[in-house]
Amino acid sequence: MLPFDGRLAIIAVLPVYYVLITLIRQFIEKGRHRPSLPPGPMPLPLLGSVLSINTNEPWLTYTKWCAAYGDLVFVRILDEEVVVINSQQVAEDLLDKRSRIYSDRPYIATLEPFGWTHFFGFEGYNDVWRLSRRIFHQTFRASSALKFRPMQIRRARQMIANLIDDPQHYNSHFATFSSSVAMSAVYNYEPSPRNDPLVRILESALDLGIAVMIPEKAIVLKTFPFLLKLPDWCWGSSIKRDAQVSTDRMNEMIDVPFRYAQQHMVGIRRFLFKDIDSKFAQGRKHAPGPIFNATTALTTSTLMVFFLAMVLYPDIQKRAQAVIDSVIGKNQ
Repeated sequence: MLPFDGRLAIIAVLPVYYVLITLIRQFIEKGRHRPSLPPGPMPLPLLGSVLSINTNEPWLTYTKWCAAYGDLVFVRILDEEVVVINSQQVAEDLLDKRSRIYSDRPYIATLEPFGWTHFFGFEGYNDVWRLSRRIFHQTFRASSALKFRPMQIRRARQMIANLIDDPQHYNSHFATFSSSVAMSAVYNYEPSPRNDPLVRILESALDLGIAVMIPEKAIVLKTFPFLLKLPDWCWGSSIKRDAQVSTDRMNEMIDVPFRYAQQHMVGIRRFLFKDIDSKFAQGRKHAPGPIFNATTALTTSTLMVFFLAMVLYPDIQKRAQAVIDSVIGKNQ
């Protein structure tokens, strides 16, 4: 093992190597003929535009850039080249209609160290990805999803009751509703209306994961992979500790509900275990990952935006209520 002073010297030299390699790479790239790129902010040497990004609310920075440069903005963040899309039409044209060219999955440096390899949406085109996608599609395509309607209505009524009893914690009620729908749909699990242990595991893992799995952190980790090797006493080692905590919570989110399902082989059998070879155990186990992520995060944010809109625009709320009353009556 190297002496303490030797390890410090290695850590001190690493940034110097990064600077030299980056300068050489940028010098070589300047000599190449490159296709024209979308407009964007002028990058700083080595750093690019990383110092201009609001790390707490990066979307505000991107929105400002798009207002200045258009719906397609080219940004250099450290050593990574990023194109920001700020238009649904442009996103559909590039990522949907020309998906063979533009919709490949990029390398995300935070996936493995932060425990997000459970989500098959980030997988390459392998057997596990194909199996997980088939399970997901068979269970949640439009014609199959109708069977979840009674459960969704029960959960919605529970959420309304929670909002009436405890309106101050509306955000928690939205998250509980979203998580409980996912748990019921995937594992046929009936969670408690409040403070359910499995729902808490799901919410805790996703809250932490979404906070740390931001593109800016992935770029930093891709540029400085040695951050995961720093000793705990060293400055900058917090990212390694965050990665371990995130991995532990993600594993718990996948393992605990799956063990419940194995012990209560009822609803889950029909779409996670039926006619699937045992060698695809990981696919069975990880298929629910994107369901949890999409359902909890997107449904919760949708509810938040809806309630905010109703508060900000009471006239629209009255018109919507009038339409509902005209259909079901005022006494329902």
